[in-house]
Amino acid sequence: MKKVLFSILVLLGVLTLSACATRRNQAPTITVENPTQVIQQGDDFDPLDGVTAEDEEDGDLTDQITVSGYETGDNNIIGTYVITLSVEDSDGAPATATINLTVQGDTNVEPPQLFGVVNEQTYFIGSGDYDPLAGITAQAPDGTDITDTIVVSGAYLLDTAGTYTINIRVTYDGVRASDSITLRVVDSGIPSALTDTVTIEFWHAMGEDKANLIRGYADEFMDLYPNVTIVIPEGAGNYDTLKSNMINAITAGDFPNMVQGYPDHVAEYLNGNAVLSLNPYINSATFGLNGDDALDDVIASYLEENTQYDANGTYYSLPFNKSTEVMIYNQTVFNRLGLAVPQTWQDIVDIAPQLEAEGRAIAKAKVLAANPTKTEAELADQIAAAQALVVPAAYDSTGNAFITFARQFGGAYTALNFSTYEGEFLWHENAQTFAAMQFLKDHNDIFTLPEFWDQDYASTPFVNQQTFVTIGSSAGVTYNVPSSGFEIGVAPVPYNENMPDEKAVIQQGTNVSLMNTGTAQEKLASWLFLKYLISTEVTTHWAINTGYLPVRTSAYESTEYQAFLNNPSTTNAQARAIALAANAAYQQSGHMFFDPAFIGSSRARNQVGLALERIMLGDGNIQSALDEAYNEAKKGA
Repeated sequence: MKKVLFSILVLLGVLTLSACATRRNQAPTITVENPTQVIQQGDDFDPLDGVTAEDEEDGDLTDQITVSGYETGDNNIIGTYVITLSVEDSDGAPATATINLTVQGDTNVEPPQLFGVVNEQTYFIGSGDYDPLAGITAQAPDGTDITDTIVVSGAYLLDTAGTYTINIRVTYDGVRASDSITLRVVDSGIPSALTDTVTIEFWHAMGEDKANLIRGYADEFMDLYPNVTIVIPEGAGNYDTLKSNMINAITAGDFPNMVQGYPDHVAEYLNGNAVLSLNPYINSATFGLNGDDALDDVIASYLEENTQYDANGTYYSLPFNKSTEVMIYNQTVFNRLGLAVPQTWQDIVDIAPQLEAEGRAIAKAKVLAANPTKTEAELADQIAAAQALVVPAAYDSTGNAFITFARQFGGAYTALNFSTYEGEFLWHENAQTFAAMQFLKDHNDIFTLPEFWDQDYASTPFVNQQTFVTIGSSAGVTYNVPSSGFEIGVAPVPYNENMPDEKAVIQQGTNVSLMNTGTAQEKLASWLFLKYLISTEVTTHWAINTGYLPVRTSAYESTEYQAFLNNPSTTNAQARAIALAANAAYQQSGHMFFDPAFIGSSRARNQVGLALERIMLGDGNIQSALDEAYNEAKKGA
């Protein structure tokens, strides 16, 4: 009942945000009747034939479409042309489409090829040097590098706002390849210096121990910038409450400068037009992520997660407290039974009988030890009840379990339509997702969920030795460390042995966004504090002291962090567990994934979690559970 009530309250909050706040402007769309065209040398050609542009707010924008990558006379030159069509609505939201044109002639010579052209680019005034050929190469048909023969044309001014067309062309043996860049030069809005006395506020959902660490980083930052005061209030308690508080604050028009949150939270805040683009700050020559703070030092998968909000890859957040899932196992029991560490789910199925027998023996021994004056016969019912609570393996998060198994079995979960910013729910009609659920249903005596023990997490049953393998957050590994009795081991999340190429482990943890509020000076101060939080020194200290993962490669490779990983404490079980979890996390870092964030994605996650609970612990009707989850998720989309 509490879950239902909370879902209703969150849904009402989203509806209020959509109704009362300024809605996110919808970008226009360009429709191309024939995106791939072939003409003969000398034929007439008009790139705008069969092309229209529409905008939800502005209507027909067809007459405002601009063409780049094609010039008068190109129809007379054999080659391939990538023609870019662009349009902007009255709010400056862009849309692009592409026509791939081939001009054929009598020659049989293949055209050269251009690689690495990014057709839509934005330059923020003051961002330093700009090279239109950065990352672009060219090859002749035989593979010869002809990059040095690329010709660039088109004027642009890096100190003057506007939209410019840059043509990129290369010709080989009389045959041409052509592409273009539409360069938008815009004002960054960033002050030249942080001069004002300002106060900024950072909302979060951390407990006091971690909040105090952040306050310590704030104190260090304020020593560097004495004119800045950072207010870090008590945490919201949990991320759902934080999101609800933010939605209410955005609706009221009074919200903090910075906020911690998941991508789906950011997607909802964007719907209220309340999140600041970080791109101008990241690219600033003065204040940006340059030198030791370079953007490309941040873990690549984290950058991908934080650029998923639109088709242009805009940064609306940066990573902060990141984690993943790992497999925690009872190393003492595994050693006693001579068991190898499982690599696949099928490995766990194979060793399940031994783990169950061990668990039943432990359960029996505990009951007998607790009742020394009674005989085994007298305690038969208690022993049976205790043994019934033994299940070899568990998965902490129902939502994560559903999504991870769907991926590992080649199934589908959700997707995002960038044209409408609407999510798509894919699980209910996907045979491979069904197969993943069938596997879990068939083995629900081997794998279970915390709800089986009436728990939120499997850590307590694990510590009690009612289960011997649990999949949980790398940041929460210490909750699985017993005060005595056994030692834990930590390893990568198992995979499906029948689909080894589908290895997948969920990327977790929140990011930090800057909100579209306050003065330019307050925004700059907020950015500089965010930049400080993800610096190598701070992210290293944060990781060692919390169990979260560093967000920078330089932090992971630092002498301090490597010493922490490679020399796990033999006297401090908590520190040892954190180091073991971090090592396991990095072993599987090449298989981390995240799902698209959109309005309703958190509801979808909740619904598939409930579906899995029904499949494994309820009536077991897979299709009905998937359909019910789909129908309920659609209500919040």
